[in-house]
Formats: sequence, C-alpha cells, structure tokens
Amino acid sequence: MAALKNRDELAELVPQFMSDGLSMRQACIKAGMTAQTFLRAVDASPGLAERYAQARTALLDAMVDQILTLADAPVPLLDNGATDPGLVRQRQLQIDARRWVLSKLAPNKYGDRLDVSVSDNRISITGALQAAQSRLIDVVDVTPRALPSASSALPSASDDEWEGVGPSDGATR
Repeated sequence: MAALKNRDELAELVPQFMSDGLSMRQACIKAGMTAQTFLRAVDASPGLAERYAQARTALLDAMVDQILTLADAPVPLLDNGATDPGLVRQRQLQIDARRWVLSKLAPNKYGDRLDVSVSDNRISITGALQAAQSRLIDVVDVTPRALPSASSALPSASDDEWEGVGPSDGATR
C-alpha cells in the first residue's frame, strides 16, 4: 500500500510540472515515474484527470509564452556586426515547432482557421437559375437541323459556274 501511496503522490507532481511548461513525458521523468504509470493513475482518479486537463491548458499557455519570448529576444550579432543566420533559423524552427504542436493539441484555439462560409448576398444563385430558365423558354426549336450532304452542296461539273475555271485543255481533275 505504501508503493501505491507513493505512486499517487508522484502522480500529483506531474500536473504541477506541466503547468510550469514541461511536457507530460518530461514532467513524468522529473517526478520519477513512467508516462504509462501516470496515465493509469489519471484513469483511476477523476480528480487527477481534472488537474491533468487543467495542466494541459496551462502547458499550452506556457508554449504561447515561449513563442513570444523566442520571437521578442534580440539576436546576438557576430564579430563583423551581422546577425547570425543560423541562430535566426534555429529560433524560427523553435517557434514553428511550438506553433505546430499548439495547432494539433488545441486546433479550435490555435489552429489555422479557414473560413469557407459565403456571406456575400450580392450574388443570387436562384436569380441566375431563373434567368437561365427564362432564356431556355425563349428558344423554340432546339433540335439540330440536318446538314446538306456533301455531294448535293457542290455544283456538278456541267454547271456554268465551273466554266473557265481550271485547265482548258480538257484534262480531268
């Protein structure tokens, strides 16, 4: 029973460490227990589950603070007075990694929002549909007409139109 009490006491430390900005796994290591043992304790205790949920929210807020700290920190200059592009890229990766984690853990709060709703009332699909239908009503005959055959469309060789066209020696074309 002493081991069980010890496990519960250790499990109580994990939400506190998470509220300070450590991930659940890092907090478990600091508390001296495995993540699996902690999650079993969370499943067994509704009070611990509530504190764990609150700690996760606090962890997300701590990540936002970390992003702001990284973004606002001045970049040290090199000996020649230029900024270190490697350090700038490292900070950018740190910020992007935290933003990605935030968007996955709390997509409603920190995820990218794509607004695909249409709120423009200047375009009326029903009006366009009615206008198209009225144009169709005006069309009386929509059946295609047969094209004249190729042989009837060309004048015969004896027609007057062909006289004087082509060689006059009587050669056939």
